[in-house]
Amino acid sequence: MLDNDIKKYMEEINTKGFVRIPEAISKELIECCIEDIQKATDIDTYYDQNGFLRRIEKLYDKGQSLINLNNDITKILSIIFGFDFVIFKDKYNAKPPNGEGFFAHYDGVFYFINESNKQERGWYKYTDYFMNVLIALDKCDEENGTIELSCAHKGGFDKLLQNTKKNGTPDIIESVEKELIFESVELNVGDVVIFSNTCPHRSSKNTSDKSRRTLYYTYTKQLEGSYYDQYFLDKKNSKNKSSKSLSGEK
Repeated sequence: MLDNDIKKYMEEINTKGFVRIPEAISKELIECCIEDIQKATDIDTYYDQNGFLRRIEKLYDKGQSLINLNNDITKILSIIFGFDFVIFKDKYNAKPPNGEGFFAHYDGVFYFINESNKQERGWYKYTDYFMNVLIALDKCDEENGTIELSCAHKGGFDKLLQNTKKNGTPDIIESVEKELIFESVELNVGDVVIFSNTCPHRSSKNTSDKSRRTLYYTYTKQLEGSYYDQYFLDKKNSKNKSSKSLSGEK
């Protein structure tokens, strides 16, 4: 199915900067991944003020099913784009009932202070090409706060930074956000969304009575090297006040 739709997917990526691919991952693999996430150790976990789990990081290789998922995603990316990818960062989001959404933002477009008190250019410290993949572990809809995407913005770090609040996050200023048209992307289990880090995106509060679980993997070009370990080391050592200072989250 993917082979037959490559041209269509590539056209959407080129036009909008994002594309939804239905049934990209089997429900059986999704179920196994959820089991491996629940058993995972040596991971970074984050909880909200009410004690609910909100996020897990450093988990893409914590179980055979998660390894298989990463392999499947890199294969999909290479088929669509025509070159190889390597994982840059990963996270599991568990938006619980009444869980807050996220402000409109880019990914990686912000400054952080490293352990030597030097200002670094967010993700662009490492490279300048990032492709995100959202994997739906649950049905994602407007009620539970699915992702909303706007067309990718062109330009490098300095140009994109002018559209942000410059507060240590890549949150987009209100005057820019008001001019954007967002598309609410509803997903079934196993659907994926591929989107550029320069696509403004946001989500609303989960008003349902169930959690909305997703995986977000970010990839870079394999030929430019792997930065996974360095990213998480830099995040650990960052002197920004927020523990999310390299994540682009609120």
